[in-house]
Amino acid sequence: DPRWPREWSLVAINYRGYGTSEGSPGERALVADALSIYDAVAGREDVDRNRIVVFGRSLGTALAARVAAERPVAGVVLVSPFDSLTAIGNHHYPWLPVSLLLRHRFDARADAVRCRAPMLAIVADADTIIPVERSRALYDAWAGPKSWQVVPGFDHNSLGATADFWNGIADFLARL
Repeated sequence: DPRWPREWSLVAINYRGYGTSEGSPGERALVADALSIYDAVAGREDVDRNRIVVFGRSLGTALAARVAAERPVAGVVLVSPFDSLTAIGNHHYPWLPVSLLLRHRFDARADAVRCRAPMLAIVADADTIIPVERSRALYDAWAGPKSWQVVPGFDHNSLGATADFWNGIADFLARL
């Protein structure tokens, strides 16, 4: 995105089975991919390992939290984060036994309690996919320093279209 802060390089991927990526998505495979990508980037001679920041949006917030729990990072940006996919499922389908049906739990809260890196959580106050209380549950569990940013009047898929969103990211990165 051209609004990404120029002084920070960005490594982005499509999940397995999405976009032009091959394979099948699943929690174990996606976590392994995220850790492998971190290791590949951190191992480059042209990368300052002390300035690696992980970024996750929606489902990617669980992966970013896992990387931050298992690897040294300078910071974490989580957009539309959630505490667990089980909690999201229970919110949307309270009449179903979600915990029994769900194969991939993406329990980001379990990783958040181990994270010491500074974190910025950006949420849309009108998010119909990830309720603000599920984002707040992850935020509250985060062990390191943290910042909370609410973008009013936007939903899950329109959140990134705001100047507040991009300014929040730029300000957070500038403080690292």
